[in-house]
Amino acid sequence: MTHNIKKVFTLLLVAFAAQVSAQNNELKTLIQQSFTYFPRVQEVNKFVEVNEVKVDYARSGYLPTINGSATYSYVDPVGQARFQTGTDSYRTLQFQPNNNYNANIGLNQLIWDFGRTQSQIDKSKADLLASQHNASQVKFQLASQVANIYYGLVFLRQAIAVEDSVISFYNENAKIVDGRVKQGDALRIDVLNIQTNVDQAKNRKIELTRLYNRQLELLKYTTGQEQEPTATTFDFLSSAESSIAANPELLAAQQRVVSAEADSEFARRNQMPNLNFQAVAGVRNGYQPDINETRFNYLVGAGLSIPIFQGGRVHQQISLASKNVEATKFARENVEQTMSKDLQIAQVDIQAYTDQLVSLESQIDQAREALRLNEVRYRQGVGTYLDLLNATNNLQRAVLNRINVEYQRCQSYIEKARLTGTAFWE
Repeated sequence: MTHNIKKVFTLLLVAFAAQVSAQNNELKTLIQQSFTYFPRVQEVNKFVEVNEVKVDYARSGYLPTINGSATYSYVDPVGQARFQTGTDSYRTLQFQPNNNYNANIGLNQLIWDFGRTQSQIDKSKADLLASQHNASQVKFQLASQVANIYYGLVFLRQAIAVEDSVISFYNENAKIVDGRVKQGDALRIDVLNIQTNVDQAKNRKIELTRLYNRQLELLKYTTGQEQEPTATTFDFLSSAESSIAANPELLAAQQRVVSAEADSEFARRNQMPNLNFQAVAGVRNGYQPDINETRFNYLVGAGLSIPIFQGGRVHQQISLASKNVEATKFARENVEQTMSKDLQIAQVDIQAYTDQLVSLESQIDQAREALRLNEVRYRQGVGTYLDLLNATNNLQRAVLNRINVEYQRCQSYIEKARLTGTAFWE
């Protein structure tokens, strides 16, 4: 009578006891698809490109700047003087032409700025690395989300399969009990109990199916694919790594410290002078004796700019930058402590779930044996159908508990991989 449900439970137990030697390739494919589909990943990748440009921009501070200019102006009146050149002759000397032309090309080259430009380059490099780690962090978060959704679907599908097996068992035995009622070997209440259990199992299946469909929508939201998983086990492999040193969030926090230190260095360098080389060449008019003639001219020199007094702004910038360094260091320490705490919790959970699974194996064996004994007692007429139902429910709960614990441990494995910076999709 209970052959059907015992067969289904046995298949479930064998399936969940199976171990897989390789990471699920289907999951890896879904995660890779999410990287190209989810807009958040594209956004952080663009920020990486922005910071790459900023590095090149900072390096350009060592390159010369060349500018060309051309001006025209009409001036009237202009300064002039009248000189007598003979008895009755005079000459007017004009000091500036009415029409003024000036065209030139100027070059300005930094010779030495006492590390100001280098500190800007260092900051840009740190910002670039931080943005790259942020992009990795987003990928880890998304990959973890996809993995949790994927194995959530596996969990719900297995739970639905258990409910299907229970419903099948109740329907099969309802006919047998109904026949016994007609023969006077069973009570009508047994039929009512069966129907009540069928209705409860159907309601549980409806709820599980609703959650399953929601998970499918979440999978589509993150990957663009509405794909039901083919996995039948929680085959996520845990990394043996137990350090957060490779965690991208921690690495990004460290680079933010480096960036703040470069900012602080730049603020201190603002107290130092600037030495520049200058050169200008072009044509203009206004030269005597023919002030209307345009002539070639050039200028070569060097300039030293020394800050003397800037209203205390430099000292304020130094103080502000130093406090920002301290704040980013505390932020990095906070990230490190939080990551370490979360990793310890994940490892504790994994060990606890593993221990629970050992206990659940024993419970399942006991529940399965109890079901067998109650079936024998019921056939011999010394047991009630209520006892048989209770034994069936106990086995069902034990199987569902094992599925749930397997799923919870799988989630802890995923969290551990995220915290240790293990790229499980590669």
